[in-house]
Amino acid sequence: MYHLPKEAKLFKRKHATILITYSLVLCSAISLTACSFSDVSYLFKSPAQKQAILHKSPAFWDDTTSVEGSSNLSILHNVAFEGRPYNDIRQFGDNILMVGQGSYNNSIIETDGQSVQYSFDVYNPWSNEITASLAHDKTDCDDYLIKGDKLWLLDSSAKKATIYDKDLKEIKTCKYNPKDYDGNGDASDPDNTEVPNPGNYYDASQIATSADKKYALVSGITPDTYKYVISDIRLDDNTVLSTYEGQSFSMSCVDSKGFVIETDTANNIWNYHSSDGKNSFFSLPDVVDVVLAEDNDMLIRCQDLSSDNSISYYKYSPVTGVSSSFSYNPAARGSGRAQGSSSDSATADTQTYFSANSVYLPDANCVMLLLYTAQCNPEILIWSLDKGKNDTKAEITSYNDCDTLLQALRDDGSYVSPYSAIDTDDSTHENQEAKEEAGKDSDYNTYGDEVTLIPDTTSYDWGDLSDINARITALEQKYGFSIYFGPEVPKRIDYYDIHQLKNKDKLSVSLDALEEILGCFPDDFFTQLCYGDIRGMRIYLCGDISSGHSDMINEPSGFVNIINNHNVMVLNCNYSWDFSYTVGHEISHLIDQRLAFIHTYDEKSEFSEEKWNSFNPDSFSYDDSYSNYNPDDPSNHISGYFIDSYGMTFATEDRSEIFGTAIDDYINGIYDDARFTDDSPIRNKLDYYSRCIRDGFDTSGWSDTMAWEAVLTASGTQTD
Repeated sequence: MYHLPKEAKLFKRKHATILITYSLVLCSAISLTACSFSDVSYLFKSPAQKQAILHKSPAFWDDTTSVEGSSNLSILHNVAFEGRPYNDIRQFGDNILMVGQGSYNNSIIETDGQSVQYSFDVYNPWSNEITASLAHDKTDCDDYLIKGDKLWLLDSSAKKATIYDKDLKEIKTCKYNPKDYDGNGDASDPDNTEVPNPGNYYDASQIATSADKKYALVSGITPDTYKYVISDIRLDDNTVLSTYEGQSFSMSCVDSKGFVIETDTANNIWNYHSSDGKNSFFSLPDVVDVVLAEDNDMLIRCQDLSSDNSISYYKYSPVTGVSSSFSYNPAARGSGRAQGSSSDSATADTQTYFSANSVYLPDANCVMLLLYTAQCNPEILIWSLDKGKNDTKAEITSYNDCDTLLQALRDDGSYVSPYSAIDTDDSTHENQEAKEEAGKDSDYNTYGDEVTLIPDTTSYDWGDLSDINARITALEQKYGFSIYFGPEVPKRIDYYDIHQLKNKDKLSVSLDALEEILGCFPDDFFTQLCYGDIRGMRIYLCGDISSGHSDMINEPSGFVNIINNHNVMVLNCNYSWDFSYTVGHEISHLIDQRLAFIHTYDEKSEFSEEKWNSFNPDSFSYDDSYSNYNPDDPSNHISGYFIDSYGMTFATEDRSEIFGTAIDDYINGIYDDARFTDDSPIRNKLDYYSRCIRDGFDTSGWSDTMAWEAVLTASGTQTD
């Protein structure tokens, strides 16, 4: 027998021992990771390669239990969550940030005297493990924000922010102004306040950023049309992809194919605006969050935050409809842990809450939502987005324009007026008793915002009013606004009772007068009256107008207001003989509103109330009320400065009286009106107002002398 040297024997024995140990570790690793010997190479891959593999087969599914009665819901119970005071989850780079708020005296619900502290854990759903933690005694903040895979802890009293990386390791501390921030969320870097603004918008604000940080949604006011706009901007080259006009800041989200914005909060109306400019409006109540999925479908979360009702989610596309949905009642969770969970630490609670935020995981094709209780029993509700699992059988209908949707809501009785909550000075208990004694009906405080009583005019039989309808249709096409008459006119507009006028002859005469005065304005003039969030103009030709409200003209010949984002002008055709003044007067109010809006954003604009008041007598001030106006004594005014006493009620009425008179003079061929003689205060007011109009409108194509300026030209040269 041949004997090995002693050293060789020792070496062989040691080598065998190490080999056995490695084998045991390898077998254990294979068992723990569910790897087979055929894919053992997983163990030797880089962290990035392992993460890519896990993205294809996420480990969190192994700890889920299907929700009874649902085809697309599961509950994830991870033992690492037990006893943690989680009450929210946030997207945190490729992982999920588990946000905890605890008082550390057996409750995470803050009450008087309790000190609530934040804690954070980084949860990797792909490997189904907590990879980093920041304990409550290591945080000194009263708020936080997330920037990609960076966590900012904010201390408003010290005006500082502490920044942590994806592993919750501190990077740096910097100064921070809490006034620049309004709550935790995926906010822009506080050190970088620059907003992408290729359109040079006034008051530009970045209201949303795509998940991949490549696109931004920016709201503002255009410098040329002065309209509110929301634009989808590609950040790498600052290119505007698409713009939606007439909308300011709203709840929204954006990606490469378009954006979603809320356009009407009263009626829960949303618009999906694609990058090619197409709009799809739909109405859905109690929407609290919208996310755009990778296939461009919307993931819509609905929840009545005023109650403990169930939560609903919809995967919706205007083209294909609802492809997946669910409704979940938190009471179904019962003990606060998943059915079948073996953990004894999940103490039964009385109520389960939903996290304020959800996390969408495209690679796992699911949405995660935190369920938690006051006694720290968090679990994750998972919604699988596989198509064909529309558990709620939901149907959502989309429309190409908002007005059609609003009319559909009116037709089915679900329309909610945004003015229904308006309280007027007449709504006090004492005034209510006085109204009842006076016999005023229940509509006294009802605000009228109905558009028309005949939504479908194409199939309506106009009878002997057919010629009137044809003339009105031609005017609508020429000027780009809507005109309603006869049986179309609602019986209440604003706080006024409206009487319909169906007399063909009176309507014909009124149209003659209206056409003549509309001809005094440039073709694009009324289009330019659509600024801010005003989307159009509506004119109503009616009979008598009346109101019993205090501090309102009880029987006006006409009035204007902005109703549901439209300029609305109501004209009493019984005064058609005076339309040359009345319509000019009302149009002046619309001009005023545009000029005042522009001055808000451009202080260098010509128009200002201070400058206007300089043309009035020293120490004069407007009443800012109609209560002192006596229509039976219009001559009770300061002669030379005001057309009549009505012009002394408000500055805007002063301008409207002067402008309406100038239009009336032009139409009636009066060029020697003594009120506009050289250097008279009224003339100087009109001259200044005319300059303001030219400054506040795009005057390309306008004539050198407009109708309202004719009296200035006839009476003398305009002053500088």
